[in-house]
Amino acid sequence: MKDLPQAISDELSKQKKQPEELVSLNLDARAKATSVQGIDAFVNLKSLSLCSLGLTTLEGFPKLPKLVRLTLSDNRISGGLQHLVDAGLTSLRVLELANNRIASVEELAPLKGLPSLQCLDVDACPLTKQPGHAAKVFAMLDELKYLDNVDKEGRERDGDEEEEDFEEEDAGEEEYEEGGGEGEEEDEEGAEFDEEKEYAVLVGPDAVGEDEDGDYEAEGEGDDDDDDEGEAEEEAGEGAPATGTKRKREDEEPEEGADEEGGDE
Repeated sequence: MKDLPQAISDELSKQKKQPEELVSLNLDARAKATSVQGIDAFVNLKSLSLCSLGLTTLEGFPKLPKLVRLTLSDNRISGGLQHLVDAGLTSLRVLELANNRIASVEELAPLKGLPSLQCLDVDACPLTKQPGHAAKVFAMLDELKYLDNVDKEGRERDGDEEEEDFEEEDAGEEEYEEGGGEGEEEDEEGAEFDEEKEYAVLVGPDAVGEDEDGDYEAEGEGDDDDDDEGEAEEEAGEGAPATGTKRKREDEEPEEGADEEGGDE
């Protein structure tokens, strides 16, 4: 059987990824180890499963600030849960310790240091044989909602509820990212508005679109007036020569009449 670091190396080679790229890691029954080693670089893990490895201690547990679910079932852990608190697992919501060697409720007391813990599984551990152990655990861990998939009122947890919790968390992260994108777009629009305002100040009010349209309309109206005046002048000019020709002909007619009279004489 492989040791834990070798099993981790094989998993990375299989997925062709770096440790920081993984958000989920399952090494169930793939190695033999008495403690958790070689996982320090998996800083973005949200889910870690280390079942059936033969773990006896949690000393030196790695710091995984984004870890939401930790499965340690079917090992030989009898205590030392303070090491999980020391690792700073502030995001941990689900902790599975089923079929380990935890013999008393008092061994669970350190879990009060995990502020996000909502679901705890200690099924098949020796402490479950103690009368009233569930009420004692709920009284000790104020934020706990489910113990062995049952709430304080004895109602079983819906199997889909946990998946919904994870979906809500992912949706919250997406909304945050989208909100940041919208803020960037607003900044860009604001920058464009500032540029337009600065341009208007530099070139003066005549550069504004509405004023330009007004100028164009005024100029157009002036051109039309000029065209009308030109046409009137042309019409007047054409009429003047016609009048002069008519008068010339009238002047010539009497002379022709005079010549005829002279001939008769």
